[in-house]
Order: sequence, then C-alpha cells, then structure tokens
Amino acid sequence: MNLTKDKIGKFVALGGTFQTHQQEKDRTYRWPDLWVVPSEGMINEGEAIEIPERVNKVKPGAEITAIIGEDIYNASEREAWDAIKGFTISNDVTASGDWPGWSDPDHGMITGVGYKLLPTFSPILSEFVEKEDEADYENLDVEVRVDGEVSVSGSTAQMGFSIPEMVSFASKICKLNENDVVALGDPGSPSKLLDDADSVTCKIDGLGELTNHIKHV
Repeated sequence: MNLTKDKIGKFVALGGTFQTHQQEKDRTYRWPDLWVVPSEGMINEGEAIEIPERVNKVKPGAEITAIIGEDIYNASEREAWDAIKGFTISNDVTASGDWPGWSDPDHGMITGVGYKLLPTFSPILSEFVEKEDEADYENLDVEVRVDGEVSVSGSTAQMGFSIPEMVSFASKICKLNENDVVALGDPGSPSKLLDDADSVTCKIDGLGELTNHIKHV
C-alpha cells in the first residue's frame, strides 16, 4: 500500500523511546519527547536530503512509523492500537552540532527541536505494510547504512515503550486523523554521520528499505 508525502496529514515524531537512545543521552524518560514535522520536512524515497553548510554532526535514525487509519483523540492504548492501519519507515535526520536548536548548552536536557525541523530532514517511505499482530513488531532488526557502511544496528526489542503506549501518548497531545503518521523513535548512537555522505539507507525487517541521496547546499 502507498502513502506519499502529499497524502500525509500530520507527521508526529516521538523521541527518546528506545532504551539505547536514553542511555546515549544519560536521561530518564517518563514519556517520549514529541514534535510535529512541518510539511517541507517530508520527502519520499529517492529524493534528496539537503544538508545546509551551516549545520554539522548530522545523524541518521531509522524509525518504525505508524500509519493512522481512523480519527482518535485522548485514546486508550487499545483504541490507539486499533486505530493503526499499517507501518512504514522514516529517517529522523538530526543536525546535532551547536546550531540550530540547542538553545541553552548548560541546560540539563534539550530545550528545542529546531535541529530536526529543517527542510527534507524527515524522509519517509511511501510504501507501507498493513498492520499485523502486536507481537510481530517486538523484535524487528533496525539498521542504517551510510554510503554502504553500517552506522546503526539495533532492534525494536530495545524500545522503552510499547507501540500502543506511544500512539496513545501522542493522541493525548494531538488529535490524530486518518493518514497522519507517528514516528516511534530510533536506537540512536550512529557510528557514521551524514556530513560528508552521498546516500543513506534505513532498513527495518518486514517493512522494507528507505534510501535517499544527500545533497550538500
């Protein structure tokens, strides 16, 4: 099944959802971080991620991403799971250098998400797979390759929250409508960045591969 960027309603992104990502940042999460990606942030497979010269330490992040099939708001975990119609892959591209978004370098946590909201920084695979049993998503291999080299290798077994819990949480903040998407976080700790790269591929077992070339602007 197919859902191109022009058919997506809201792109809701969650961060800090994997235990490995929490350990990387030495933080304790009571619930995920949440932000909404602007429309110009979304691109599909085969399109270029445009990295401005002014940013650096640009990280990739392969994320299992839920496709919403019916309108929900303030949903229970059961209602949230029932509202998902399928899953795809997105790439949480993050400019993790000093600018933009790090509003207070002495603050104990990130206080803004500007470094994630640049145009083209949220690629998403247009093809999605219909939802199966919840248990089928509990131990999927998650991988990122940068110019053919493994940069991230993890598993959805490392998630610190369940998928119904995360979508329920998102619905308590944003009304979720049919064809909205919710990106559910990534394992973190990439070993190879995108600063000087030519291409990046995100792969999740059973969901396919998302490949984008990189343009330095």
